Amino acid sequence: MKCSLIRDLLPLYVEGDCSPKTNKVVREHLDRCSECHKLYELINSPIDVKAITKPVTTETHTRSNEFWKRYYGRLILKGLGLFFVVYITVIKLMVLFKL
Repeated sequence: MKCSLIRDLLPLYVEGDCSPKTNKVVREHLDRCSECHKLYELINSPIDVKAITKPVTTETHTRSNEFWKRYYGRLILKGLGLFFVVYITVIKLMVLFKL
């Protein structure tokens, strides 16, 4: 059997979802093919999730919070500035046209 087909069957083989005949074919191929056997061992080995995930430190949160405070602070100031420019312009137009 071709390695590509065995590699497609490996997840099912590891989970025990193959028929007995398929299990036998996959096992025989794994005994003969070292590359597929390495892949099988890799799939079958447990994964240490703690080693993969990066712990979030309070320093990261602090820097992130400071960034967003500055960002929204600037955004609010720009909005207020724009509001007052429009407000003053409207007041001047009202006075100019005596509305």
